[in-house]
Amino acid sequence: MTEQPPQPQQPFTMPTFPDHVTIMNGLPSFPPTPIVTDPSSIPTPLPTSSDFEHGNGPSNLTVTAHKGGHGHGQHDGPIMYKAYVMPYSWYWIIGVFGLMVSCHVYREIKHGHRRRKYVKKLDENSYYKPISDNINNNDDNDNDTVDTPSTEAGQPISSTSRVDMRSDDKPNKIRRIATGLSASFRNTMYLRQFPWWLYGPETFMDAAFTILYCAVYLYLCLHLTDSWFPLRNDNIANRFGIMSFSQLPIILLLVSKNNPISSLTGITYQKLNYLHRASSRVCLLTSWGHAILWTPRVWAARDFRQYLLCGIAALFGFTMLWVTSFRFVRRMAYEFFLASHIIFTIMYLVGAWFHWRWLGQWVIPAMVIWVFDRLLRFAQVIYQNNFHNPRNWSSSGDCRIELLDHDVMRITIRRENFHWKAGQHAFISAPSISGMPHESHPFSIANIPTESANEAYFLVRVHTGFTKRLRTALASDLNTDIPLYIEGPYGYAHSLDSYSTVLLLAGGTGVTFVCGHFLQILQNARKGNSAVRKVHLVWHIRHAEDIEWIAPLLNEGVHDAPENIDTQIDIYVTKSHSSDEPWPPELDFNETLHEVAPRILALRDQDRGWDDGCRTCVPNTPMTESRDEMLSLPKRQTVLARYGLTLETAQRVRWRRGRAKLEGIVKEDAENSVGPMNVSVCGPVQLLQAAKSAVREASNLQSSMDGLASIDFFEETLGA
Repeated sequence: MTEQPPQPQQPFTMPTFPDHVTIMNGLPSFPPTPIVTDPSSIPTPLPTSSDFEHGNGPSNLTVTAHKGGHGHGQHDGPIMYKAYVMPYSWYWIIGVFGLMVSCHVYREIKHGHRRRKYVKKLDENSYYKPISDNINNNDDNDNDTVDTPSTEAGQPISSTSRVDMRSDDKPNKIRRIATGLSASFRNTMYLRQFPWWLYGPETFMDAAFTILYCAVYLYLCLHLTDSWFPLRNDNIANRFGIMSFSQLPIILLLVSKNNPISSLTGITYQKLNYLHRASSRVCLLTSWGHAILWTPRVWAARDFRQYLLCGIAALFGFTMLWVTSFRFVRRMAYEFFLASHIIFTIMYLVGAWFHWRWLGQWVIPAMVIWVFDRLLRFAQVIYQNNFHNPRNWSSSGDCRIELLDHDVMRITIRRENFHWKAGQHAFISAPSISGMPHESHPFSIANIPTESANEAYFLVRVHTGFTKRLRTALASDLNTDIPLYIEGPYGYAHSLDSYSTVLLLAGGTGVTFVCGHFLQILQNARKGNSAVRKVHLVWHIRHAEDIEWIAPLLNEGVHDAPENIDTQIDIYVTKSHSSDEPWPPELDFNETLHEVAPRILALRDQDRGWDDGCRTCVPNTPMTESRDEMLSLPKRQTVLARYGLTLETAQRVRWRRGRAKLEGIVKEDAENSVGPMNVSVCGPVQLLQAAKSAVREASNLQSSMDGLASIDFFEETLGA
């Protein structure tokens, strides 16, 4: 038998292989020229459309090849998809979050240094000087003021105990330019948003990041590819699919309540939602791109294998996630939004796994993140509600629900294992009235922990769904027999102690968010740990008696407030009739308040069943004489007796009619602040927009060049 001469090595040409071929890296000892282990198996003609397969099935062909020309390095069949696109995509993700973490670290260091510096100057009594004046808000001519406070001795004093924050030390020109540029960037990118019909409630910064995020990933998909359609392994159609898988861990991580990114970046998980939306949009876009580009080949081959059907199911699930996540769906049917998100998330993850198991390295971490977050939340509920201790099961549902108005409830929950800070929120569930087992809803905590009690206060506005069912379940104005369970706290606790002036704006039950910061600032000021010299609370309520919602908390905060901090509370009543307005101007406050107020307060403080916080409650024992006398008193004394305000707190409250002129308030507070200023707002959308407009008008490039203090803006949009 004649020995055949050795066959020359044939160069590997990618188009000659069907997609189901499995390719493996050559060993380092192999020559640089790629070889084919079984050259005879290479078909001479180009494969037909029926020969092209998606590559999810087994292959009896093993090839070692080098892909040249594009500088991608070596690629490995299904493994080759991991060699170029995904590492660079995650370099981009890590770079983005690395920048955010660096900014957070810098911000924390700056705020800590500034707070220590100002506190030290305060201790040396060389920076601030208390003064008394009679300056009112510059909007007094536009809003009817209905009080003139006085001292305990009955002598008139200023409308507020003002603090002179004026200083001869003005920022240098470089700092003013930097402050002005920062204000201009903030005004444009964060305080402006697209119309709701064009781009929802997103700001320019949200839109810019989404566009940049999508552009980077589209570049990675399109850069150095061989073809659009799946004629070769390295094509845009497959890269779209790869990119969809690579987004799964970050999507699930950003939506988790216990994600570490919030702690590392100082951004609450609800604020990180715009990053979640950006990565989800990339995933949806690339998923549809992958499906559309593969459709002609799959349809021509009449290929309807199981892995293709799983891919269709995954794409349907993710598309429904997008459809059910619109704002109006969340607002109108929040429970449906939560349930559908869970169902469609599971559908997408399972479908993606069975569609392309070679990329399970991204599906498995996503599943682990999602399951871990659910288990951790479940463990929090067990621990914080004492389910782990059978002896305390009887008190696990201990709570207090008060009906303050026909559509407002105050919930008090005491939990020894629950600890929180100002500005955080918690989820409340009520299994006895819930429509679904998993149902829980977030509410801001209105108070802060004290040394004597660990009770969390919530103000809940009755809408549809959970809150309506809870309101209907109340047997009276005061209930303690409905078991409620708490989970949290969530949200990054921002400290405001490094600012010179803090302006807190609220509307309705949005006061719960700002009230916690109000109490925290005053508490830290008593301990000498705060640089705040003025805290200004502006609250819009429908009726004057609504102040009783937080009257106990205001009394707690104002009690023994430091003398060197200016505490100002402005209450704007928007819907009361003239006859219901408190403290009419014609009443001489100085002649009557201090004559009868002590007697009223003594009657109210007696243990005779009077409830300061609930105006719909009635005394448990007859009080005909005292109540008749109280109801016949002038309006100012009625406010003291019925609204639950102490004399010290009532002197700091300024009542006004209508809505606040926020532009004037922000401008005045900023002009009287020598240090940085913070504006925090929580309430209806109209209030949020008005607050943004006011900050833009007051703080801009020109005003910053004139020496106006820098302003940081924060809005709480819980559940938005």
